[in-house]
Parts: sequence; C-alpha cells; structure tokens
Amino acid sequence: MLYGTIFVAGLVISLIAAGMTYRAYCQNRNAGSLRLDTPLSVNEEMYVSIGGIDQWLQIRGENRNNPVILVLHGGPGFSYVPFTPAFQSWEKHYTVVQWDQRGAGRTFGKNGKGRSGALTIERMAEDGLEVAGFLQRHLKKEKIILFAHSWGTILGIPMIAKRPELFSAYIGTGQIANMSRNEVASYSLIMDQVRASTDQSALKTLESIGAPPYKDLKTWMIKARMAVMFAPPSASGRQLPNMFGTALTTPGYSLKDGYDLFAAFDFSSTQLYTEMMTYDAAQYGTEFKVPIIIIQGDNDLQAPTKLAKEYFDSIKAPKKDYVNLKGEGHTAVLVLGDVFLTELLTRVGR
Repeated sequence: MLYGTIFVAGLVISLIAAGMTYRAYCQNRNAGSLRLDTPLSVNEEMYVSIGGIDQWLQIRGENRNNPVILVLHGGPGFSYVPFTPAFQSWEKHYTVVQWDQRGAGRTFGKNGKGRSGALTIERMAEDGLEVAGFLQRHLKKEKIILFAHSWGTILGIPMIAKRPELFSAYIGTGQIANMSRNEVASYSLIMDQVRASTDQSALKTLESIGAPPYKDLKTWMIKARMAVMFAPPSASGRQLPNMFGTALTTPGYSLKDGYDLFAAFDFSSTQLYTEMMTYDAAQYGTEFKVPIIIIQGDNDLQAPTKLAKEYFDSIKAPKKDYVNLKGEGHTAVLVLGDVFLTELLTRVGR
C-alpha cells in the first residue's frame, strides 16, 4: 500500500514537472516570435501611478516615431496582454499600448481587492485620460489614437467627450451604446441561435432565465456564456485562441499572473455590474470633436450590430466611418488583426 502511494505521488510530481517544462518551452517560443529588435523599436513593461494606484502598461512597436494606439480592453476586467499576438501586425505601423485597467490583469494582481478602490465608469474613464496623458509625455506625442473593444467602448466614449484634445481618433468595435436595449436585443439573437441548434438543454436554460434585465451578475453570466457557446463561426474560419492556454503560455506570465487574469474578471464584473447595466452613451452627447470609426461584426451577439449602427447614425463628428465585417462576431479584433490593421491604415492613416 505504501509503495503504491509513493508510486502515485511520484507519477503526479513527474506529470507536473513535465507540464511546467512544456509551459516554459511554449513561453520561450512565444517570446521569440514576439521579439522586437529593430533600431527604433520600443518594448516596455511598467507600472505607472494612475488614479492613486499602480497600473500596468505594455508598450510595443517597431518604430517609436509611429503613432500611438491605446487599447481599451473588454471584460470588464479582462486584460488583453495575453492576446498581444493578435495585435502584432499593428506594431509595424503603430506603437500599441495594452493597459491593464483598474481591477484587471497585473493591475489587479498588484493591488488586489483591498487597494483597487471603487470601480466606476467615471473613475476608470479618468484613469484612461491619465494614461493617455502619460503616453503623450513618455512617447512625446501630441495626440493618441484610442481603440476600444466591448466594455472598453463604455470607457472610450466618455474619454473622448471629456478630453477630445488628447485624441486624434476613436475606433470602436463591439460598440455598446445603451446596455438596457443592448441586453434585450442580445438575448433575442442568442435565443435564435440556440433554437436553430436544437440543443434542448441550452434552450431550457435560456428560457428559464428569461429576457433581461437580470437582478444579479450570476444570471447575466448564463446569457453571456450562451453568447460565446452559440456564436456563429467566423467567416474567416479563424478561431479565438483558448484563453486558459493563452494565459499559461504568455511570455513573462507567472502562474499567479494567470490566476489574476481570471480572478480580476470576476472581481471587476461584480463591482461594475449594476452601473454597467444602466450605461447609455447618449448621456455624453451626440456631437464629438474627434473622428469616430466603428468596425462592427454583423454577427455580433453581445453588442448587436443594429444598435451600434443606430448609434453611429445618431452622432456627429469631424469625420466618421462605419465598417461592416460580414460574417464576423464580437471578438473579431482578436482573430482578424490584419483586417483591422487594413481598416486602421485606410480610415486613420499613420
């Protein structure tokens, strides 16, 4: 019996060691593919004091003289640092900044629940403006391009409304205009997909929670998971990378960083749920002083395209463009980086 226990323990230890060795191999391989070694390249990672707490920035590009793009990640609370390869093609033409927002990624890991402060849309939009100001000074740029995805669009609109002089353009994808209407329309689209799938178990689950609004995050997450599970496949044939595998093999990421990536999503969603569900972009007006480009997948189940287009049609800006990505969904930017780059170069330039 003792020998059997020792054998099993040894086997488990060997498997863990093999897994860790393979993980280190993947991290080193990925680091090699992301290497920046041109004479003018910039590759910086740092904590910066923003809004009274340390917040994490990753700054990458092949030429520090290129325009700067600040990416507002989705979630809330889900860092896009592990998705750096999705934005790698941009780095030839732009300096790309990934910011772990208050309550996200390494910012959450550094501060934890106790030192993150109150998470509100206003507070986090102010954080974003501080980040933009820091990038202006640090990278010696007059203006910053703002790129927002999903939850990030909820921060991006108030940012350009309050301090338009900081930004040369706003690009939104998975654009959210009004969460109340958004959720009702999203539920209807998801229900259509579930019915078409003939998955009776999923249909019963979706029917049991009913249409929004939902009183708690737990119920909303059921709908959110359904949106992911039943999203139509990308017309491009490309698939979103496995998030757990991506987190484990991100260069420089510790196991704690991987844990924090997902713990932060739970923390931020819990903190922001009630306010997020009342968000209405109309409160920031319909006239903007910044060019606005919206790039939207027409199969987006989470930020329905119809509402994004209605919002686009309602606003005024010095320049505005709407790009319809046929056959693509909510996470198109994370699988079609090259397509988005083409649109950036066409609509925004260098």
